[in-house]
Amino acid sequence: MQSNTVCAIVLAAGLGTRYRAAGGADKLLAASRRQQTDSLPVLLATLQALGDFADACVIVVREEHQALIDCLHAAGHTPLRVRSNGLGHSLAQAVARQRHHRGWLVVLGDMPYVRPDTYRAVAAATHPESLVVPTCNGRRGHPRGIGASFAEQLLTLADEHGAQALFGSAAVRELAVDDPGILRDIDRPDDHLN
Repeated sequence: MQSNTVCAIVLAAGLGTRYRAAGGADKLLAASRRQQTDSLPVLLATLQALGDFADACVIVVREEHQALIDCLHAAGHTPLRVRSNGLGHSLAQAVARQRHHRGWLVVLGDMPYVRPDTYRAVAAATHPESLVVPTCNGRRGHPRGIGASFAEQLLTLADEHGAQALFGSAAVRELAVDDPGILRDIDRPDDHLN
């Protein structure tokens, strides 16, 4: 039975290969601010900005990423541990465990600079028939809202491509926000703000 709630799905099961190739260690555990080594780790900063704008939250991590799991436990979070073939596969596994919501707020764990108001706006705009994408200066970013009517398509995702195909349709609602953080994920050490 579907409820009138939105579930945040925080995708944090990637390998971070570009970050490591550029000389970094584990991007989700790295300090979120380049010149502030005591700043929150990237994933925890993302979760802090997300706050409680969703009614439920699932943090998806690779089952073997023990350091990240330990970090989340220490911060009071219990992640969903998965074996993942990529972003889409992680999303499908989370949706399978959280089917009863009116929609999902899909959050990338390596985007700590998204403003709380953006999460609130996208969550509020997410309804069963909706696809919501925030835009800043005409460019699409994240997080994205996906309504419950798209559950079957999400459950079939099995690779790295995520839900991109859904957002090519004319049914997408673009939500203009004054938030450059929606465009700034951390792929390499130089991507961190100071």
